[in-house]
Amino acid sequence: MTNGNMGKKTVAVMFGGRSTEHEISIITALQVIEAMDVVKYRAIPVYIAPSGKWYTGDALMKREFYKGMPGTLSEAQEVTLLPVPGVGGLTVLGSKAAKKGGFSLFGGGAKKDDAEEVIPVDIWFPSFHGSFGEDGCIQGLLELADVTYTGSDLLSSAISMSKYHCKKFLESHGIPVLPSVLLSRDSMGAGADLTALRDKVLSTPGFDKYPLFIKPANLGSSIGIAKATDNASLDSAMLQAFKYDHQILVEPCLDNKLEINVSIMDDVEPKVSVVEIPVSQAGEELTYEDKYIRSGGKKGGQIAQGMAGLSRVIDPTDLDPVIKNGAQDHAKNAFRYLGCGGVARIDFMLDLNTNNLYFNEINPLPGSLAYYLWSNSKPSVLFTDLISTMIERAIYNKQKKAVLVREIGFHALLK
Repeated sequence: MTNGNMGKKTVAVMFGGRSTEHEISIITALQVIEAMDVVKYRAIPVYIAPSGKWYTGDALMKREFYKGMPGTLSEAQEVTLLPVPGVGGLTVLGSKAAKKGGFSLFGGGAKKDDAEEVIPVDIWFPSFHGSFGEDGCIQGLLELADVTYTGSDLLSSAISMSKYHCKKFLESHGIPVLPSVLLSRDSMGAGADLTALRDKVLSTPGFDKYPLFIKPANLGSSIGIAKATDNASLDSAMLQAFKYDHQILVEPCLDNKLEINVSIMDDVEPKVSVVEIPVSQAGEELTYEDKYIRSGGKKGGQIAQGMAGLSRVIDPTDLDPVIKNGAQDHAKNAFRYLGCGGVARIDFMLDLNTNNLYFNEINPLPGSLAYYLWSNSKPSVLFTDLISTMIERAIYNKQKKAVLVREIGFHALLK
């Protein structure tokens, strides 16, 4: 490690992955790397390509790298994280070790250990969105490796990402949710016959009339969502959602609604941000394009902004304080009940006809870490400070786990 990095903790920012939200994860990770406190931490990128292979290297910190994919992967070093306690970092794969293509991996910080090259890592910072990264998969690997990592743990991540089970769990704790019908692709049978699934939906009390809202049960970023207004569009929407997930969710569609979002940050006491009202292009449910492609309601927005580029009204002055406080209270309770960590964003639906507020979903690892909500909160929390808090809490949580008894002397049973 070079002198300039002495005393700094090395933070591996993990991103990419085998997910339909792969590109959004890249944006979030680069934002995290750019905002991280360089006095305290040394960030290194750990990119998981769509193939599932892991890479690291200085080139991964440049946005231009991803425009040249997959050819530019030759500029990066393939690595992995072994699910073994005590390894201490990234294991370099292949015969090419610390130096590759004429550049040095992070100032020559790698160390040799029994013929395996290991790049030391102190803290792991998952910045994934969607499958295999936000849903508990990566968190399980990090637990097996017994390392310090930011954000929610395996169980809270898994429950949070399953929209159906998350809603059922929170409903049991008194948080209001809209009813839903869970459908499985296995129920279609041969030939993709949707008749039985459609009948199941329409025979469920409260689901006997359109419009209805269909979404994959375990995805985010509004991928695969659709509104059905008749039998034909319901069939089409179900087929579309089943392209992305084995399970889908059907919900009643509120005809006069407002989406309200709020973020929660893990600290000594969970902190709550201001609320926001995201604005869609067509006044309907937010689409993938609304969230990531458009900026200020116009096409051609800066995708590099990620969720921060979405049109929104932050801390709306014309929203009833009772509704604001209700969203913040429900969000804080949901965060606690689920056992989340790091930063999460909780989304609600307000029925404007009844003024009833419903939990919609939780994002255990929100796009751009929802920093835009914290920078507008009172007191304001800078993106850099948000990241530092996540790291500090990760260290604290790891210390709590370290005192747990993991063995009970099983050798006595073998005598």
